[in-house]
Amino acid sequence: MRLNFTTFTIIRQSFKISGDLPAASSLFVLRERHYFQYTQQELFEDAARRYVQRAQRSILRFLRDPHSKIMSDTDPSSFRRQQPEHGFASHRQQANPDSNCRTCNDFKSWSKQQRIMSNVQSSKDKHTTATEKLTVNAAELPRDDCPLDKVSLGISTWGLLHTMAAFYSENPTDNEKRDMKSFFEVLSRLYPCEFCAKDFRTDLAVNPINVNSQKELSSWLCMFHNRVNDKLGKPLFDCNKVNERWRDGWLDGSCD
Repeated sequence: MRLNFTTFTIIRQSFKISGDLPAASSLFVLRERHYFQYTQQELFEDAARRYVQRAQRSILRFLRDPHSKIMSDTDPSSFRRQQPEHGFASHRQQANPDSNCRTCNDFKSWSKQQRIMSNVQSSKDKHTTATEKLTVNAAELPRDDCPLDKVSLGISTWGLLHTMAAFYSENPTDNEKRDMKSFFEVLSRLYPCEFCAKDFRTDLAVNPINVNSQKELSSWLCMFHNRVNDKLGKPLFDCNKVNERWRDGWLDGSCD
């Protein structure tokens, strides 16, 4: 009895298919990722054929299991939901692909995904290139914990001497005068650069150190430094600004 009712329902619904079809004389339908042109009669025949096939599968399931739900496959609303959407709108509403395979996706989706992958790879390449440049530049820079060369030693020594003179007493005692003279005499003998030390001693002999006050010591040392710079072809410093340079800071406040 239930089988006869089901068969009657299938036959009745097959005649209602034509009412669900569009009224256009011909339509473009997307099948297997290609568009085909169909007439209304061809669409009706194709829909009827597909519906009968679904009905047959439902009847076979019923014969194997009488308690199964036959109407799930023969329900017209279910059938209409599973029909391919007519027109080009179906092409735009495809699900986003999850593969970068060009042959597995439409060109628009594939092209978009390729641009995304290209941008990600480009960012990785830029990051790698920047890292490599930093590594190369770091390798080219000299270490700051290596033994001093002649230039580095000279810069450090001049800084020490000028700072000592900048903070020397304005009214030094005899002991302070004696200590300062002794310091320069010992330095001229023990300075690590041999020909530099020799030139130092020669200049001390010609231009004896002046330790009578902070101003006089700083001026004497500034002129001594300028004589060395002149021999090396370096620019000379204005000794009137020696305390501004080594003790007080520049007047424009840039050292504050």
